[in-house]
Amino acid sequence: MANDEEAIRPYARALAQAAMDLGQMGRVRADMDALEAQWEGSEVFRRWARAFHSMPRAEHRALVDALWGETMSAPTLTLLEALSVHGLMAAVPAAVRAFRRFADKAEGRIDVDIVFAVSPKPETEAALRDRAVEAYGSNTRVAVRVDAALGAGLVVRAGHTQFDGSLKGRLRRLRHAFAQ
Repeated sequence: MANDEEAIRPYARALAQAAMDLGQMGRVRADMDALEAQWEGSEVFRRWARAFHSMPRAEHRALVDALWGETMSAPTLTLLEALSVHGLMAAVPAAVRAFRRFADKAEGRIDVDIVFAVSPKPETEAALRDRAVEAYGSNTRVAVRVDAALGAGLVVRAGHTQFDGSLKGRLRRLRHAFAQ
C-alpha cells in the first residue's frame, strides 16, 4: 500500500491541479467518490484492476471511455487512462485518498477530529465545532465520535496537531515520565 501511495502521488497531484485550473474541483471530487464506491462495491472491478492489461495506448483509452466516458469528467478520464496504461489500476483507492489530500490542501480545507470518551452534551459538541471552525476557517470539516477506550476526556486532531486531554493519554505520558 505504501508503494501504491508513492507511485500514485504525481498522478493525484496533477489531477487536483487540473481540477483547480479548470474550475472542476466539485465535479472531480464527485468522480472520486463514485470511483471509490465502484471499487468498494465491485469484486469484479477489483479483480480486473489488479490484473495488468498489456495493450496499445489507444485501447486503454477506448476501454476507459467505454467504462467511464459517459459519467466521469475529462480530468478524471485522463487519470484513469494513465493508471491503465501504467498498470496502476489496482491503486485506485490510493489515488482517491491522495487526490483528496491534494484537493483539500489546494482549497485550504482542514479536517478536525474530536474524539470523546463519552457522548458529549449537544451544547458541548456544538461549542467545540464552532471553535474549530473559528480557529481553522470556514473550510473546516469537523468529525465527532466516541471512543470509550480513552477512559475520560477528549482528543482533538487538526491536521498534524493533536491535543490529548484523555485519561489514556495522561496515563501514557505519566508512564513515559516515570520511565525516564
